[in-house]
Amino acid sequence: MTAMEKVAWTELSVCVLTVVMVTALYPWLGNSASGAFGFLGFIACGIFFLRGRGKTVVIDERDREIEQLATRRGIETAWMVLFMTLIAIVLWSSFANDEVVPTGLLSWLIWVQFAICYGVKGFVAVRFYRSQRRAAQ
Repeated sequence: MTAMEKVAWTELSVCVLTVVMVTALYPWLGNSASGAFGFLGFIACGIFFLRGRGKTVVIDERDREIEQLATRRGIETAWMVLFMTLIAIVLWSSFANDEVVPTGLLSWLIWVQFAICYGVKGFVAVRFYRSQRRAAQ
């Protein structure tokens, strides 16, 4: 398993565990369960896999290409979900004759988009790493 594949697994597992934690805490804490999104900060722990020792190559061209593709797919997915959700919120609030969108809802939307972006990014990267045939390692 390459260093970048370990980073991808870290991103995917942190996002999944965070969403599970938020979902589990919501019945007891309500909107305060959004504090569990702070665990997304552990995505940064993936940087520990990228430390090179000596003159070893940690990231090659294939890793960079997969990282760029996964990042693009993650951002595109999060952007489209955000866009469609904002349209639904506007339509729902106009249907209910509500002129104000609750800020709590927008706060949740931002955190969910962050989790979607990195979750999709990690998932796409893991899929690409697992689907490719490897050269001798």
